[in-house]
Amino acid sequence: MVVIGFCEKWWMTALRGAVALVFGLTVLVWPDPDDAVLAVAFGVFALVDGLVLGAVAVVGRDVLEQWWIALVEGVVGMVVGLVALTWPGIGGLGLLSLLAAWAVLTGVFEIETAVRLRRLTGSDAWLFLAGGLSLLVGIALIAVPKDDPLEIAWAIGVFGVAFGGVLLVAAGRLRRLARAARPSAPRQA
Repeated sequence: MVVIGFCEKWWMTALRGAVALVFGLTVLVWPDPDDAVLAVAFGVFALVDGLVLGAVAVVGRDVLEQWWIALVEGVVGMVVGLVALTWPGIGGLGLLSLLAAWAVLTGVFEIETAVRLRRLTGSDAWLFLAGGLSLLVGIALIAVPKDDPLEIAWAIGVFGVAFGGVLLVAAGRLRRLARAARPSAPRQA
């Protein structure tokens, strides 16, 4: 029953996905984004994502053996988001480094959470994919740093869209698991 309760909170994963998708699309369609636009967009995204993850940790503490990992991921997101929002002039490589560090940490935490959730639900690999995508993007941003705002915008915009899409699919999977696990109502004769 506890797993059903956790899967019933599928909308939290959907919210994270929707925020990531909006973030990615905003960055991609913004005409000639500068460092301040990128910092504010990323800051809002990381802050909201961190807040939702904090809520996931609180809701999942009865289900997830190590719920505190989601809480740490949420706190990291909130701190990174606040840094980006309070320091919008962080600029090119500084912003890229902040985003890369966040992506690597998020990727590791997502993969760990996916392992735990898979043990409980036998769920498919969508959360693994989200974590792997985040980890790979973080490593790529560290390995090939760019200082051109347009290249940075495209990289993080495409990441936001892909990450958001994967999280939305994962949320749909959690929703289906919750529906399948609900006891069916007795039929009236």
